[in-house]
Amino acid sequence: MQFQIEKLILWPKNEKYEYKVIDFNIDTVNVITGDSRTGKSAIIPIIDYCLASGDCYIPTQTIRKACSWFGIVVKLKKGRVLFARKEPGLHKSTSEMMLIHDDIIEIPNTPEKNATCQSVKRFLDEYSKLSFIDTDEGYYGSRPAFRDLISFCFQPQNIVANANILFYKTDKTEHRNKLINIFPYVLGAITPEVLSARQELLDLQRQLKKKESDYEKLCQLATRWEDEIKGWMSVAIELGLIEESSRNISFDSQLKEVEELVRSNTEEKIIKSDSIINSSWEIVKLRESENSIALELTKYKNRYIEMSQLTKSINEYRDALTIQIERLNITSWLDERAKKGHICPVCQQKCDDDNHQRNLYFTRLKEAKNKKKQLEDVPAAFEREYDLVKGEIQRLTEELASIQKRIKIEESRKKQEAVEENINPNRYTLDGISRFLGKIEYASETIASLEVDGELSEEINKLKIRINELKKIVDESVIRRKIDSAITRVSVKQMELIKSLDSERPNDPFKLDYKNLTVEVDSEDGRKDYLWEIGSGSNWLEYHISTILGLQSFFSTFQASVPNFIVFDQPSQVYFPHLSDTDELEVKNLKDVDKEAVKSIFSTMAKCIANTKGKMQIIVLEHADSSIYGEVEEIHEVCVWQNGDKLIPLEWIQ
Repeated sequence: MQFQIEKLILWPKNEKYEYKVIDFNIDTVNVITGDSRTGKSAIIPIIDYCLASGDCYIPTQTIRKACSWFGIVVKLKKGRVLFARKEPGLHKSTSEMMLIHDDIIEIPNTPEKNATCQSVKRFLDEYSKLSFIDTDEGYYGSRPAFRDLISFCFQPQNIVANANILFYKTDKTEHRNKLINIFPYVLGAITPEVLSARQELLDLQRQLKKKESDYEKLCQLATRWEDEIKGWMSVAIELGLIEESSRNISFDSQLKEVEELVRSNTEEKIIKSDSIINSSWEIVKLRESENSIALELTKYKNRYIEMSQLTKSINEYRDALTIQIERLNITSWLDERAKKGHICPVCQQKCDDDNHQRNLYFTRLKEAKNKKKQLEDVPAAFEREYDLVKGEIQRLTEELASIQKRIKIEESRKKQEAVEENINPNRYTLDGISRFLGKIEYASETIASLEVDGELSEEINKLKIRINELKKIVDESVIRRKIDSAITRVSVKQMELIKSLDSERPNDPFKLDYKNLTVEVDSEDGRKDYLWEIGSGSNWLEYHISTILGLQSFFSTFQASVPNFIVFDQPSQVYFPHLSDTDELEVKNLKDVDKEAVKSIFSTMAKCIANTKGKMQIIVLEHADSSIYGEVEEIHEVCVWQNGDKLIPLEWIQ
């Protein structure tokens, strides 16, 4: 993604001074060199702050006391944009920002707020063409954001040669987990289309789960209605609405009878005396069945209680044997010690093999172990019988509940008839029959919705079809292969780069382990070493540089959302770490081998930019000067801060 720093701007608090501009070249290696405490390391937090970071990490005292606003001009694919942000004062940060987007940027003498951090983040997200759909559920708001991509752009002093941290900001758990989560998206293994399909898939799966739950509840309701419909069939027979032969037909046939009843002309039906008599005997038969099943249920209940008590007794006896064995276990040790030396380890007296007391305890120990072993496995026949009894109790309970429900329906109807006798003695009138038909109409409609061609079933089938279509798009195995392919391509670029750096293991294959945000190196003996397992700061530095440059080289091969600039802060620190005010002297006194190692860093960076055909910008903040990198082509020396020349002009603080 075309996103490179053209200018860094500082506005002084004292308005009598003009703002300061630091110009960078795009598509090249820019170097700011100078002494210690000149403000080089403030460049990264200034750029980060202007890109809407959460907090301001620009050093306090001199820099923040002297500056009122900080800004950067960024070259985009089309035009430029100025991001400026006000110095936060006593606060950790401020949301006051200025954003100007145009082909040519005119830097204002005094910035004025026209944007907020939130609006700038939206601008950056939209320019990066980041998906606004979560990559996954659960991780700190998993939608990819431009702020997450900054991890690939900065290598400050505390990270550039760090054994434990490879990427910027990943020392915090929140940023670390977020970066791991969006890494497949950054690598191009997951596209916005896949994210959209995955989001739709999750939504539809939730809908399907709910509808299947509703369907299951309706099916359970229909099962309960099966008993009610049998009772209603009995009433319908008594009222002459259906024939006596319908009493023993299947449930599906009864449903058809019910549907037909709702549509039928009740005036054509005739009440028959035989139907009324048979209906009266129905409740007698139900009572007989209830008593028979209740008796059977009682028998199985008592059987279950007896078996449960036996199981509990066995477990208690086994526990008691375990305690006894634990207490007698010392007998084995005493017996072994006595047999070896014939000396009692307790009283230190000579003992023989026929010691009666010891043999008694040893015999009891063996008996306890044998008894416990006999109880270890409950006979399979007992387990099967136990499960059978529980199953029969469940079956009989459901059958008894079903019969009792039918009895309740019959009795409630009889009670209703008894009440109506005082009001309307003509309970077999057409009006009474119509009211009865109204009661069963709702049941008929609900059960119809559960049929294969019912509305709810049709919705469930449509969801399943769409879910299967989405699963083909969101094929996790394909995504996994794409991730592996991307990691392999990055690894090839990493290996090319590390061979030109000062690494102790330039020929050992290594690759990025994005799930742990580190690198994994294959040793000669087949062992895999992580970055923190490899010694020497110079090795850590080389793996950092080769990995960050390798990733940026990979991003340049497709329309990635990652900004194509990198800022390295003092990568040479591992070669002369104890610099002070005599920096220039120490650089000159640097060993030739170390000078060559530092020079290789700059030449590798320049080579990387050339290989990407200028699709990358690198900014290096260094103590090393042109005596080391001067011979490297494509190096642009931006500033040399020495002899009082610093990031902040002296007059701003005097």
